[in-house]
Amino acid sequence: MGQEPHAAVLVARGLIERPEELDHVLLDDEEGWFVSDGTEFGEDPELDEEQFATMCLHDVVELLPQLTALAKLPAGMGAEWDAGNGTWVLISPLVPSDDDEARAYREARAAAWPHAGSPMEEVNLSLGLMQIGTAADAPARSVRYVSREEDGTWMFVGFEVPDPDEQTDVEVDTLELGHVAQLYPDVVELLDAEPGEVFFREAPDAEWLQVIDDGE
Repeated sequence: MGQEPHAAVLVARGLIERPEELDHVLLDDEEGWFVSDGTEFGEDPELDEEQFATMCLHDVVELLPQLTALAKLPAGMGAEWDAGNGTWVLISPLVPSDDDEARAYREARAAAWPHAGSPMEEVNLSLGLMQIGTAADAPARSVRYVSREEDGTWMFVGFEVPDPDEQTDVEVDTLELGHVAQLYPDVVELLDAEPGEVFFREAPDAEWLQVIDDGE
């Protein structure tokens, strides 16, 4: 994990007795973990204290070893646990906080973003790029196809889709563009693409090729 073994983690108390009820995790802007069985914070501090406990990270990882698959999760992101498939499904914050500190953090992210647009822009990813497997033989995730539509919308497709150009029904979900850049740094060189530009590569370690109008 990227944090110290004794780093404090906020954990839903129900998971201590029923770790199989793991629902989701969040890694806040300061890389503090929040691990939940679906319970959320409310307006009652006393109730929150009853529902959540603080534990050392190494104890949480011992209780929930599937957390290690998220060792490289960027700060500010989260993941939902899919027990049936043994995978994490990545999420960017759906309803970011609007207090002064949160606004200042977003403004700093935007100011530091070296590309056009905003790091908080929602972009489309094929489902395989949204999932992190926990099995030892889980396939590596890598982007194969990047397009920026005429309206500026981004699409990132992984190698789980054999030929994105021939499939019009690629299933997608959304993340923030800044999070995609952190998860898949080999796409960063393409983030200044103009609307309408498309890029493709034959293998995860191959160079990016621009697709021109005749499909080559």
